Amino acid sequence: MQVRVKQSFNRLDKFLFQYFETIPLSLIQRLIRQYKIKINNKKSKANSELKKDDIIYIYYNFEFQNKKNFTIKVSQEFQKILTNRVIFENTDFIIINKLKGYSVQRGSKVKISLKDYYESILGYPLYIVHRLDKDTSGLMIFARSRLAASCISKLFLLNKIHKYYLATTQKSFVKKSGILENVNNEKKLLKLFYRKINSFKDSHLYLIKLLTGRKHQIRLQFFLNDNPIMGDKKFSQDKNKNLMLSAVSIHFYYLNKFYKFKLNLNQID
Repeated sequence: MQVRVKQSFNRLDKFLFQYFETIPLSLIQRLIRQYKIKINNKKSKANSELKKDDIIYIYYNFEFQNKKNFTIKVSQEFQKILTNRVIFENTDFIIINKLKGYSVQRGSKVKISLKDYYESILGYPLYIVHRLDKDTSGLMIFARSRLAASCISKLFLLNKIHKYYLATTQKSFVKKSGILENVNNEKKLLKLFYRKINSFKDSHLYLIKLLTGRKHQIRLQFFLNDNPIMGDKKFSQDKNKNLMLSAVSIHFYYLNKFYKFKLNLNQID
């Protein structure tokens, strides 16, 4: 068996563990010690670095475990709604237009998550690399493998994935554009750029780019600057039914290819 490396990786054993997913790390490390796994057909170590276009030679027949069965029931109507919100799909990740009112992952109060629904519909496992609040809609990435999740998470960590949001408020900031800086309860810096792009009779629309990544950051910063987002019940107890916040654009380089996704007005909830 041969595996071609799509991009550099710091350890041979960890790469294969993420690549195969169901093969134990202990088995991979043992095979490397026995020289049954080699980089470019040369003896290698578990901590050997991998470079783009390296070929890993594996002289062993792995017994792959069956992948998880997804048995969550999804009505045909709801399945159609979620399927229509898949914006893009390839072998490494999918992009969805997240539905408002659904949590991305399970929790103490969430028995079935949006991730669970999509896994049942698509028939393969998904991996969370970032999150949107339950009441926030818009563009979101799910990775399709551990390896892809590791690579995409690293891009987020290095601020190489750029996301833009639209938010509607009932008031207007003094300046049409600028940077908001605050700190949260944990004394961590919150920083975002905003630009006013439209005004309506009773509301104002802002384009936002996060400069730091913190939980509930946009909602909290707009509230702290006396201009809460419409529908925000967490910080301002707004009586509007829906939170008027959506992730509308995302772009990044992945494996040396540029990806850009943008919602049109009909796709924004």
